[in-house]
Amino acid sequence: MKKILPWVICCYSAAAWAGGFEYPDNGTEALGRGATFTAKADSPLALEYNIAGLARQRGTNLLVDLNVPFNTYDFTRDGVYPSGPSSSPQPAYVGQRYPTVHNGGSLYAAPFIGLTTDFNKFDRWTFAFGLYGPSAIATRDYPVSVTTANGASAPGPSRYDLLQADLLVLYPTLAAAVRVNKWFDVGLAVHLVVGTFKLSNATFTAIGAGLCPPDFGNCDPVAKLDLTGYTATVSLGAMFRPMRSLQFGLNLRAPFTISADGTVTATPPTSQTKLQIDPAAASFTTHFPLVLRVGARYIFYKNDFELADIEFNGIYEGWGQFTEEGGDQISIPQLGPYTMGVSPFIAHHYKDTFGARLGGAYNLKLPKGVLTFRLGIFYDSAATLKRDTRLDADTMDKIGTTAGLGYKIRGITINAAYAYIWSPDRTVTNGEIRSADANNGGQNVDINGVPLPVVNNGKYHAETQILSVGLTIAWNELLKKQRVIHYQ
Repeated sequence: MKKILPWVICCYSAAAWAGGFEYPDNGTEALGRGATFTAKADSPLALEYNIAGLARQRGTNLLVDLNVPFNTYDFTRDGVYPSGPSSSPQPAYVGQRYPTVHNGGSLYAAPFIGLTTDFNKFDRWTFAFGLYGPSAIATRDYPVSVTTANGASAPGPSRYDLLQADLLVLYPTLAAAVRVNKWFDVGLAVHLVVGTFKLSNATFTAIGAGLCPPDFGNCDPVAKLDLTGYTATVSLGAMFRPMRSLQFGLNLRAPFTISADGTVTATPPTSQTKLQIDPAAASFTTHFPLVLRVGARYIFYKNDFELADIEFNGIYEGWGQFTEEGGDQISIPQLGPYTMGVSPFIAHHYKDTFGARLGGAYNLKLPKGVLTFRLGIFYDSAATLKRDTRLDADTMDKIGTTAGLGYKIRGITINAAYAYIWSPDRTVTNGEIRSADANNGGQNVDINGVPLPVVNNGKYHAETQILSVGLTIAWNELLKKQRVIHYQ
């Protein structure tokens, strides 16, 4: 038993966020136009899309947006439940096909708060503060037990990959941007990164010859991690305006590593209920990649009124550098009376991802105010090959359509948006994710060298719908306190 609980922790599919993981994207206005905002960036959303876009935002502006995602991520594992020890009565679920499991993560709302100001003093400089996080699904919850076709209660077929995940990453951000000249702006942001990670899954433990066959529910220890960490990173943005109707934008966020500390709680398998283990210290290190956004925007004017625009954005995320020894790492110095520490790397075999966005808007001038219609489409490439597909995050290709509305009157803008995101179903037949045998040093083979069963073969289905609402207040316009700008 000395090897059982420490190796429970080694099997985590630690959750990551971007590329194939994030859904496009933060901000109601940006989402409605297909998340194309890198070359527009004319609101506090510039904090994420292009820091340089702050430079021409005069006065003081407050933005509060709220995304509410509805996520489906289903898994139908291949195969049937294996039989138990020959000397014991067989559970009713033996021989039954694994049922489909559904993500039961709780409903949540993801805010984006941004404030920009020139302090009613600067003509070229703008400063900003923001609070937001990655636009990712933050909660996942798969069942510990399920009901098979014959009505039997059985262990959840996803338990060796993921049972629960409750993740939160926030970017408190300070930024500044300047108009270098009439056609070129630059900006710099410093992001504090705050992360909390709550993760739970099971592993396999062979306790005695023939007592615990692979994939038999009575032999599954369960572990839960609860960790918090901090770090920081920077973003640099640039905006080019070679002519009135044409804009180009670029934004680069540096990669960063976050190290989180907290506790691990281990629950022994049902066959070892008398074993008690107290919570222990644990740490978790994970990586976020370089993110590069580029955009081009063309504007259609009617006299001095912006009638419409169309924008294309491309996104690159360098996840490929985080493989094998560069992967996530969990460290457990000691668990209960057992002093053998474990510090495994958790390789996801990520690959670099690429995204393409196309969207725009049409503005209708009304007797009072301006009504805006927005549309967009996008595509994000997969972050893993089929064989590495897991349930901690949707790493499959993503195709989406979006629509939005906005109404602006005297400094107040109300926005709404909807997005539908679909991933083509994946059927995995060559999966490489296996449980680990705690009695064999955490290897993916048993003590006789026989590989343990693959646990990620099967069919994956994912789709997400997002509702987003937002409010922007331009205080100077609202209060009719416009001032003369000496540099146009």
